[in-house]
Amino acid sequence: MWKRIRSILFENLGLKIASLLLAFLLYAHVVTDQERESVVNVSISVVGLADTLTATGELPQRVQIKVRGKWKDLIRLDLTHPALSLDLAASEPGPFRTSITGEDVQRRALSADLARLVTVTEVLEPRSVDLVIEAKESRYVPLRARVIGQLPPGYRIDGAVRVEPDSVRIQGPTRALRELDTLYTVPVDITGERERIQRQVGLDLPPSLTAGDTRRCLVIFRIAKAEPESASGRH
Repeated sequence: MWKRIRSILFENLGLKIASLLLAFLLYAHVVTDQERESVVNVSISVVGLADTLTATGELPQRVQIKVRGKWKDLIRLDLTHPALSLDLAASEPGPFRTSITGEDVQRRALSADLARLVTVTEVLEPRSVDLVIEAKESRYVPLRARVIGQLPPGYRIDGAVRVEPDSVRIQGPTRALRELDTLYTVPVDITGERERIQRQVGLDLPPSLTAGDTRRCLVIFRIAKAEPESASGRH
């Protein structure tokens, strides 16, 4: 009996494996050749904006679309990571709003090859992008360290807290930049520290502003034991 089972399982093993593989490939071809609908995420970016302008507001990271096509083509589409670019070359200062249509995504986000094989049937969300185009400028702003935390009892910060560099060039919307008189570092926590601090930290930039050349700075200061209270005046 076992001899017969072994014969069934292992006789002409290579041919059986090849037949099984061929059957699997045929099944995969039939399945992936069927039409179906899928939801795909398309990333969004803005291009073409003049150097003297900047766009503020919440730009969505992606638009969600519904597409229809053969499964194998939908798999290819997902693997290509489609991206939609919004052209702001003709934009002027003021509110900017553009609708996102299936035709836009079909024409501008899909490759020419996939655009012939896959159809964008619906834009799910968002269906529009709202931004504000503003004039942009740059200027140097004083940089200060933001220090948080509690030193151990009997210790204090000895002298001034230095930041290198002490100012940075910031660029962004004119309105937001004119409201900024000082830029701070991300918090430097001194809890439990007893020695000299020399720490490289980032900048705490408002969302609409960017740093020109400086991304990080050096915060330097000393921590020393507090001097005992003066005994003068005691009898």
